[in-house]
Amino acid sequence: MTEVVGAIGVPHTPAFPVMVENGAPLAGELRQLYGELAARLDRLRPDVLIYFTSDHYNTFFESSLPIFAIGVAESASGPADYTELAQYTVPIASGLAQRLQDQLVRRGFDIGKSQEFQVDHPITIPLHFLRPAMDIPIVPVFINAFVRPLPTAARCLALGRAIGEALRGDDEFARAVAVATGSFSLEVGGPRMNDTSHIGVPDPDWVARILELLRSADAERLVAEATEERIEGAGNAGGEILDWIAMLGALGARAPDYLEVQWDFGHAYAAWS
Repeated sequence: MTEVVGAIGVPHTPAFPVMVENGAPLAGELRQLYGELAARLDRLRPDVLIYFTSDHYNTFFESSLPIFAIGVAESASGPADYTELAQYTVPIASGLAQRLQDQLVRRGFDIGKSQEFQVDHPITIPLHFLRPAMDIPIVPVFINAFVRPLPTAARCLALGRAIGEALRGDDEFARAVAVATGSFSLEVGGPRMNDTSHIGVPDPDWVARILELLRSADAERLVAEATEERIEGAGNAGGEILDWIAMLGALGARAPDYLEVQWDFGHAYAAWS
């Protein structure tokens, strides 16, 4: 039986590695935040990471855009969208990924399967900080967070729960950690960016509400409040909260042991054990 022993919630801002490398004003804060999560991940001793993410128009585009998909290749390289950043080959737990996709289809989820792809920065940036050795295989679970219509929050929570149930019936790995990456409120290059940057946080109140619901382990209330209208108002990347909701489904109802926010980016760093 594979047990979900914890979870990590993490942002993936592509500029962060360069900022740390160049000693930018935010470098110390980033080292502390990612370092705390890296230490907590290490203590969880995972054999595999169930990685909830949203492809940023790299593996999938509007010519073929699944609502849900699982990557089942043996490995994938990237980041394909930022070739100037450090390039990695990310190992994938291909056998487990294929079994999960099979089980999810049998449980009523029409989830796609990608057998050849490159990973983009939402996968490589967190792993760059959390596990730069790339020595833990992942199962990439892609959730459409950008192109309307998006899946509902309730369906994403159900997807995570179904993955957690399917894992308990699998015995290849003993210890899994669920990882979610994404922002809660973020506008990138759109009309709601701020006056000094190409990004903005259109709905900081929504960020505060998500933090409150995470602390109270109230996934059901978060699902009820993560309506299409609220996500739309949170910016053109606001749909990334769906990755976190799916992660909460796989984890089960628990309050985080660690939760810190970066208000200027509309995202948080969190760990559950």
